[in-house]
Amino acid sequence: MEETYVYVLSWVCVVISIACQLVGIEICSKIIKKGAGDISPIPFFAFFISACWWLRYGFMQKISTVIMTNVFGAVLQFIYITIYYIYSMRKSHVRRLVSISLVLLFSPLIYTRFYQLDNKVATQQMGTLCIFVTIVCYASPLATLTTVVRTKSCDTISFPLCFMNFLCAVSWVVYGSVIDNSYLALPNCTGVILGVVQFGLFCLYPSSASRTTTSTSQI
Repeated sequence: MEETYVYVLSWVCVVISIACQLVGIEICSKIIKKGAGDISPIPFFAFFISACWWLRYGFMQKISTVIMTNVFGAVLQFIYITIYYIYSMRKSHVRRLVSISLVLLFSPLIYTRFYQLDNKVATQQMGTLCIFVTIVCYASPLATLTTVVRTKSCDTISFPLCFMNFLCAVSWVVYGSVIDNSYLALPNCTGVILGVVQFGLFCLYPSSASRTTTSTSQI
């Protein structure tokens, strides 16, 4: 019975995580129609690095759920970054982010593969990095926080992304706790908290579309 529960829960995590990654399609459609504008590319880069690092950790720990989720995620984020670059007016800025991201991405992968000979220590180090990058990913929609406060609008933050991040965090907290893997559970606890913070921003500074809908309903 317990094995069935864990199996079902693992697939719930996979489905929600994939759905979370697909939210980027909504963001990219806006970019294609209106250009990148004030939309930050940082979430795309953060999620790409996260997917690659978690993929490495998944292979080290032989956790198929983590492997499946992050293969799909890495491919999608690469596509999103490509679309952002094509429609961005600040291509030099995106190229700098690509260079920084590649250094951040490959440094720990090379180190844990070729320089850290103790596999247990390498796994712990990779897991610690994954915790850090996951927290960054959950916080990445806040990259445009100054714009949100200045304009008093959450137009530059994707509500579907924040909502799916929250659901994703909750599912992985439960799964990580069930299989007793703190590397999966801990960063997603932070994700739940950051999700609540982002929901608070949408309450304080609703998007212009929401304000328009509210005003129309009052007429």
